[in-house]
Amino acid sequence: MSEASPQRASLRRRPRRDAASMAGACRIGALVLAAAALLLAPWAGGGEALGSVHGLRLLSTIERYYGETFDTPLDIFVSLDDEEIYLVDGGRSEVFIFDLEGTPIFRFGRRQGVSNPTAVAVRDGLIYLSQEGKDYIEIFNYRGESVGRIAPDGGVPFSPGKMRFDVAGNLYVVNKARSTCIVFDSELNYVGAVGRRFNSLTAVAVSEERVYLITPYEEQAVNVYGLDGAFIMSYEALETRGGTLGLPIDGRVDASGNLWLVDALRGVVVYDRDGRERWRFDRYGTARGEVFFPVDIDFGRENMVYLLEKGTKRISVFRMLD
Repeated sequence: MSEASPQRASLRRRPRRDAASMAGACRIGALVLAAAALLLAPWAGGGEALGSVHGLRLLSTIERYYGETFDTPLDIFVSLDDEEIYLVDGGRSEVFIFDLEGTPIFRFGRRQGVSNPTAVAVRDGLIYLSQEGKDYIEIFNYRGESVGRIAPDGGVPFSPGKMRFDVAGNLYVVNKARSTCIVFDSELNYVGAVGRRFNSLTAVAVSEERVYLITPYEEQAVNVYGLDGAFIMSYEALETRGGTLGLPIDGRVDASGNLWLVDALRGVVVYDRDGRERWRFDRYGTARGEVFFPVDIDFGRENMVYLLEKGTKRISVFRMLD
């Protein structure tokens, strides 16, 4: 099994965050908390005034953790169970945690041994973190304490990248050492790989029935497999290969089975289950309501969309319009 086995008994769902533990862990004094109201404006722009475009209405932006701006935001995860947003900042070697309104509530990083984090996923209150230079996924509890790690068995070279859980709790991870996608079951046992080896594999997205492997350096950028590993189809390509994409870098599947493909150079393209483009958000720029070098996307309640932009160092919060 993986290296997490001896510590599995400690991998339990965390209690709800209480104000005292958050304040202590973050070392946020009363003075800082009192200043929060003054800092709220830079976190979030005012809803309706930000306008709508391409079926999305911009509600707000998250641009800092209290007084600190982000350095190199790389990945986000929206936990509906915990009502929290997790942001990985590779430049600061930190994980920032906000509530769904964008209010900062917790952070951990170098002091807890985090180094160059690149991707995050959360399940049952535990935080799974990929980090450059570490050949395992490290698991942290709600206090930012390392409580376990997982890696494939059998000496498989492993450099974890982007990762996604499916509804059954299986974990799909991009293995940058092999440009493949490996799979751990819901008990964190390594069970093999899905798909083939690619020239480059940047991300994986998962629905209830499918696995989407995203690569910028193949004839087709989106490669779709069943959960059993059976190939279903592939579609779309870079402009240089006759397609419409610039640099596909990540993606998520919404509740309707549509793939929201994040293109760092073009914006966001939405495809239906058959691989047909439905629409795209390509107003490229740095102003609020525009998109500039996006790197990840996730969904919240009530048609909320959270788009992480590395180019502007912010999370743009949208609502899907009917």
